[in-house]
Amino acid sequence: MFTAASIGLVVVALPASPTAPDPGRIGVVMPQYPDGTVQVHASFSGVLDSKAHFKLIVSVLPSSEAEAEASQTSVGVFFCGAIREGLVLEQVNTSETPTTAPVEPDVLEFDTRLGYRTECDFVRVSSDTWQVALYGTSDLALATTAGERVVYALPGVTTSTIEENVNGELMRPVLHDTTLQVEMTEVSSDLTVTASAPQIPAAGVLAWSFADIRGVNAPSEYRVSGTLADRENSSQAFLFMAGALIGLAGAALLWAIEGIVEVVIARRRTRAAAARA
Repeated sequence: MFTAASIGLVVVALPASPTAPDPGRIGVVMPQYPDGTVQVHASFSGVLDSKAHFKLIVSVLPSSEAEAEASQTSVGVFFCGAIREGLVLEQVNTSETPTTAPVEPDVLEFDTRLGYRTECDFVRVSSDTWQVALYGTSDLALATTAGERVVYALPGVTTSTIEENVNGELMRPVLHDTTLQVEMTEVSSDLTVTASAPQIPAAGVLAWSFADIRGVNAPSEYRVSGTLADRENSSQAFLFMAGALIGLAGAALLWAIEGIVEVVIARRRTRAAAARA
């Protein structure tokens, strides 16, 4: 019994390494090129045991004050793969509620950045300012845990390869020199990062920056592996208990052997005494 219990505690304390599925990709495109610098910022929540929560902000920095006052921003966004499951969007700077639609079949069926268009949903959003801000939730879980180990898998954020007709409207890749920043927020304070791909440029900062997401293809996904100190302490406690149970099991086995030996010796003495009589 002690042995079985100790084995169960070891299994709990030392589970298999977690694995995370492909999280999908987000692609930013434009119906027309703006007169200004384009910046894309994506922020993903690192809260454990939760659905995906993210912010996607596309900013067009006007080249003059007059253009800033008259600016209007319009972008299209692809959501491809797992990130589109159960997707709900909210546009922060307008009262509209964006709704995605499956990408209708067209000439372009696949590209190396976003994949098959049959696996993508699309939405066009606009604002009367220099910025479009979307908040989103998805059924995709960004974090997968196993004991004290955790793996985060974040969708890649990129653009399309060429101009294409998307649901009846021409869409273009973002401008050259469009910058991108991807970051994780609300990360557990007891997380210790053990590996990341791409590599985190600064220790302790879960953020990646790219100077030209059109000219240089941005990563198709972001993965961060680490350990959670609070859960690691729990695992160590389980291992200690397992060791204690194994010790008890060993002691119980010795006691059982001693008892058996004593019984055997007593029986032999009884037989010998009966034979002499």
